[in-house]
Amino acid sequence: MAGLTLDGVTRRFGPVPAVDAVTLDVEDGEFLALLGPSGCGKTTLLRLVAGFEAPDEGRIRIGGDLVAEGGRHVPPERRGIGMVFQSYALWPHMSVADNVGYALKVRRLPRAERERRVRDALDLVGLSGLADRRPQQLSGGQRQRVALARCLAMRPRVVLLDEPLANLDANLRETMLAEFRRFHREIGSTFVYVTHDQTEAMALADRIAVMDGGRVVQVAAPRHLFRTPATAMVARFVGRGVLVPVTVRANGGDAAIVDLWGLGVPVRGSGRPGETRELCLRAGDLALCEDAAAGSVPARVVAAAFQGATTQVTVVPEAGPQTCELRVETGGEPPPPGSRVGLRVLDGWLLPA
Repeated sequence: MAGLTLDGVTRRFGPVPAVDAVTLDVEDGEFLALLGPSGCGKTTLLRLVAGFEAPDEGRIRIGGDLVAEGGRHVPPERRGIGMVFQSYALWPHMSVADNVGYALKVRRLPRAERERRVRDALDLVGLSGLADRRPQQLSGGQRQRVALARCLAMRPRVVLLDEPLANLDANLRETMLAEFRRFHREIGSTFVYVTHDQTEAMALADRIAVMDGGRVVQVAAPRHLFRTPATAMVARFVGRGVLVPVTVRANGGDAAIVDLWGLGVPVRGSGRPGETRELCLRAGDLALCEDAAAGSVPARVVAAAFQGATTQVTVVPEAGPQTCELRVETGGEPPPPGSRVGLRVLDGWLLPA
């Protein structure tokens, strides 16, 4: 097992940095998710850790070993890492067992040791009965397990996963999420998992590093990240928060009273009285009530989307701009579009200045 340290790592393609001065410490045995929208630099950062790219600036250490700095660049095969790709990258002419053991054969491990590792890896991913099949005879989920078994057979210090569930349907993704949690628990290696899907990141990671424009903008445990986003980008991306300008009326340590369209609302966070700030509101922070109910904001319903257990209702506050659409989760029959409702604020986070 090994931790991972990145210190001021930058990678440019032309004049624009794809990864921009990233400093990040991943603890030994930790499961870290790199989360962000397409083009934010997360896959490039993973390739830098793997050794497929060399940084233009900064240094990378794996388990205390310097693997990249200036002119020093340790190749991927000498870094003690394993990588699972989105595309599986399996040899179609090889059996499952041969795919899993190929890298071990290249490293010239004795045949008995090689066969033992392949057997153990296939047992771990639940494919011991499919060792003789070819990849084209497997389902998508089974192919992903073969790719993971190939990685685990190498006994890597660090496991890198590049959007490994992107090609799977919703049911398979849910199954594989549980499997990834189990694999991490059983082998204890450091995992770095790249995804644009916040549900995957929240379900798997000990901590999440959110990237935007090549930079890491916040690193936190999932619950902390969701409840206390540090920037407007994180607030919008994680949990689809809507940002509303408010004026701070009073401050009480970790809580404040803010003016929200004329209504005094208690929220989490702090600010100076009279200061204008942004309030993050998510669907679970709000509730519908009767029109003109005390302590509510008048609003009109513009749309409703049935989501199974709940319906997501979109409303526009009457005192706010028409472009300010808030989402509210509600059970039962939703009010029809065009109806007037009251909007209660149950929670909210005042973004740092």
